[in-house]
Parts: sequence; structure tokens; C-alpha cells
Amino acid sequence: MKTSHAVLGLVAVGAIGAVQIAQRERHHRQCLDIAVARIHQDYLTHLTSNPHLAALWIPEALDPEEEDLTPEQYVELLTANQQIAALGLRHRLGIARGQRLSYMAEYLMGREHCRKYWARFGSFREQEASGDKPGEDFHEVMNAAYRSRQKDQPADA
Repeated sequence: MKTSHAVLGLVAVGAIGAVQIAQRERHHRQCLDIAVARIHQDYLTHLTSNPHLAALWIPEALDPEEEDLTPEQYVELLTANQQIAALGLRHRLGIARGQRLSYMAEYLMGREHCRKYWARFGSFREQEASGDKPGEDFHEVMNAAYRSRQKDQPADA
């Protein structure tokens, strides 16, 4: 066998190995994303099932014009957070991208409790996503869907 063939063979084996390592690393990151999302979803389910515990986490209104939330209102917003977080995971895993993500975001923002959640916590989610490209992309799509639905609403809604 010629030396050039041996070198090409080694380069091919090295390239395949590098691809496999990158795939394993990506899969590991996805597994971690899923594990963290599961913990988050379980905790939100726990809070929505126990409004007295959810009441302990109600944030104070940031805007003086905004009223403080009741435990029932907060549980409603936590439900929206569950739905939005689940969509965010789908996006992060590559299951919901492009037009499909936009459609799903529009669907969620078609729900009043999701718009209320985004109005109150969208800026927090933006800060949370800062520096995380998939998170920033997701926030941009959700924000566009929110703004689109706000235009559809009457001024006094």
C-alpha cells in the first residue's frame, strides 16, 4: 500500500472520529437540556397543583400601575410558563424551528393567559436568554408573536 493511501485512510478515520465525538457531545447537551426541562416542568406542575405554595413565589409588581397577582392568577401564568418552556425545549432540540416555531408561538399567544404571562415576564425571559443564541432566537419569535397578537386586540382588552 502506498504511503499516500495510508495517510488518506488515517485522515478519514480521524474525521469520522471527530464527527462521532461532536455527535456524542451534542447528544449529551440535549440530554442535559431535557433533564433540566423535566425538573422545571415537574416543579411548575407541583406549584400549579398547590396554589398555597405558588403564592410564596408571586413576584411583586414591577410597574406601580400593575396590580399584585392573586395566587389563582399566578397559577394561571405558571401554566402559560409551562407551555412556553415546553415549546422552548422543542426549539432547543431542533424539533420546532422556522415556520413551525412561528406557528406554535402564534398559537400560544392566541391564548390570553400566555399573553398575560409574556406581558409580565417577557423582559425577564429576555434577560435570561441573553448570550444564549437558541434562547435569544426563541425569545425573538415569541416576542414577535406577542406583538402580532397585541395588534389584534382591542385597545381596552
